[in-house]
Amino acid sequence: MRVLFSNTCYQERVEYTSLISVVPPLELAYCAALVRRDLPGAEVSIIDANVEGLGEEEHARRIRDASPDLVVFWAATFSINAVRRLVASLEDLDTFVALTGPHGTALPSEVMEEIPGLDVVIRGEPEHTVLELARAREADASLAEVKGLHYRDRDAVHQTGERVDIGALDSLPFPARDLLPNHLYSSPYSYRVTALRTTRGCPGKCRFCDSHLLVGHRMRTRDAVLVVDEIEGCVKAWGTDYFAIVDHTFTGKRSFVVAVCEEIIRRGLHRRIRWVCNTRVDMLNDEMLTLMRRSGCLQIGIGIESGDNARLSEVKKGITEDQIRDAIRRIKRHGIIVMGYTIIGFPTDTAERIARTRDRILEFDPHTLQLSFATPLPGTDLREDCLKEDRILSDDWDDYVFLRKSIIRNDTQSQAELEGLRRNVVKKFYLRPGKLFQLGWFLAVRARPSYRAVLRASWKVLRNM
Repeated sequence: MRVLFSNTCYQERVEYTSLISVVPPLELAYCAALVRRDLPGAEVSIIDANVEGLGEEEHARRIRDASPDLVVFWAATFSINAVRRLVASLEDLDTFVALTGPHGTALPSEVMEEIPGLDVVIRGEPEHTVLELARAREADASLAEVKGLHYRDRDAVHQTGERVDIGALDSLPFPARDLLPNHLYSSPYSYRVTALRTTRGCPGKCRFCDSHLLVGHRMRTRDAVLVVDEIEGCVKAWGTDYFAIVDHTFTGKRSFVVAVCEEIIRRGLHRRIRWVCNTRVDMLNDEMLTLMRRSGCLQIGIGIESGDNARLSEVKKGITEDQIRDAIRRIKRHGIIVMGYTIIGFPTDTAERIARTRDRILEFDPHTLQLSFATPLPGTDLREDCLKEDRILSDDWDDYVFLRKSIIRNDTQSQAELEGLRRNVVKKFYLRPGKLFQLGWFLAVRARPSYRAVLRASWKVLRNM
């Protein structure tokens, strides 16, 4: 049986600067590894059209050439239309087509209707569901007993029971990186890059976030020794020296972070690697940051979201301006780069509120900034609010690109005005002599980057501005 996992080419649609860092699709690599381990005889492959920059015609041709018995696509909301077009172009193939990802999990029935050539939508964490689906297809068995599915049987769509999340993450094999074009992944700091997942679940209840659809709110961690085994294996196999930890809240369990960092140092890997992560501002302390820095932590991304306490409360972020200010100062004291994630364009955002957020961002002064538009993603409380108040301006999933377009009707600002405000805030943040000097110092002294990667990334930022 031939099983193909396929990632769409989506990052170039988000914003040009989003291509500064491109990392592997771990969700598909985990699925591929589990199928290969537990389904003897299966021929497993991955097409990462994202990092290869494949157009849809070339992507479809590559799938045809592979002649898979089962193809599994991964898609977020803003890439679902690409999957729809790809599936339509493959309708003449005798291939069973499945979809995994947050969009299908949030709207399984709607997706089955919108993509008539789709056979299955996989809901939630996909690994074990994909494995059981592949086994059922190989045995030509009914899908009724495979939990976590919406599947098509003749002209009807059926739903199977819910699958509980994977409690023992260490039961999964390491991602099948050998099936990926590892030489193509990159960041501003290195051309020997991979992604790493060490935990699943985020305790946050932010109204705009859809992460719970796949990994839930319950925080689960892997064994720290196995995490470092995976890191060391990547260093030995591919010379990887930069790891993007893609957990939503890496520091959610401090004892786990300490164990990982100490194991990295014990093996001497801190002299060979750098790594970045994301977390919440209320889940950091000096002891942990000291250890993170010693073990190679280069950058921490934190959710600022807003510089207004009332807004932070409204979106259930569970933090305050003072906590944001303290966390940024604390991270900086430890010589770690701060990446700040911020959002504008909520339904009741006014020019004054956005100006307050802009002023607070300039005051907080993280090293780098990602300023997004509030986007009513399926499965979020924000979308439910917007639907009730008739505020959603587009039903085209291609418009659900959080860095490019505002699609929530605002009481005081037009779409064009919000998009102009975003551009102005980004320019004001970056085009300051002190900021440019600060970033230059970090790149030259702290980050020890590949200067070819830096020049490539800088060119992308300038083009985007």
